[in-house]
Amino acid sequence: MKEQSSDVLLSVVIVILGGRFYLPRCLGYLLPQQGSSRAEIIVPCDESITDVDSLKLEFPSVQFLSLQGKLTYGQLRSAGFRQASGPVIALTEDHCMPAPDWCSRILEQHEKQNAAAGGAVDKGFPMGSLADSILNWAIYLSDFSRYANPVREGASGYLTDCNVSYKREPLQAIYELWKEEFHETRVNWDLLRRGETLYLSRAIVVHQQRNLNWLFAIHERFSFGRLFGWTRVSAVSFPRRIAYAAASFLLPPLFLLRVLNNVIRKKRYMGRAILALPAILILGSVWAFGEFVAYLTARPEGQRLSK
Repeated sequence: MKEQSSDVLLSVVIVILGGRFYLPRCLGYLLPQQGSSRAEIIVPCDESITDVDSLKLEFPSVQFLSLQGKLTYGQLRSAGFRQASGPVIALTEDHCMPAPDWCSRILEQHEKQNAAAGGAVDKGFPMGSLADSILNWAIYLSDFSRYANPVREGASGYLTDCNVSYKREPLQAIYELWKEEFHETRVNWDLLRRGETLYLSRAIVVHQQRNLNWLFAIHERFSFGRLFGWTRVSAVSFPRRIAYAAASFLLPPLFLLRVLNNVIRKKRYMGRAILALPAILILGSVWAFGEFVAYLTARPEGQRLSK
């Protein structure tokens, strides 16, 4: 990791999923917080981002890292974390809109003895509209219904890479785990095994909004499901992988029940969840197939997606 700077309190790493489309919106929410929180903003850019020079001119206070080749999201996260110089390092993605007090809330939470702190992901909407497509709702509910406020405040076994932050020292202790690719599930699980605390806060909030079509969404679900499956079994025995593969056929209805449980318990988004049930089941089935392939092959899919 880069040497720590006394001038920086918070390093924010933004991973680009949508090319240049979402990034200005995300930065529009972060830049007003930069000075008061003494935050540096780091955006790793591989060769799929062709206009890095114009981004540097448009956002001069942001560090754009020009990286060779087309990289995975894990590789982009790792590059951003290695560049970070703050005692606290936060991670989000370009399709998220951090709340106006996001940076200060993160720093406030890290005054406590937590290795990592994350927060809520509420639904955002297309510009000028309070509506969204059923597909976009299905993706949001599948990925983030557990993080919709009110989240269960306190120590947690999970945090999302769209809204998570880490103290520098615990990350340095497991540098070998993430120096090539940073996967928050593996990092978080390893921190928990070491007796560290992951804290989930209602006050640390981002809003999420992406516009996807079915072809891209299915491709992404399969890729993400395969990547997640690989993080679970990359170092386990073949018989155990086969057991995971057999169990993956149970995942689609479990995903559906999980979403329904979340919206019922939180009393939010129930109407949209009912309308999106068929789409959630389709996306969950594709994700489960991705996990199934990962359990059989013990390899992640290397292809990078951008939308």
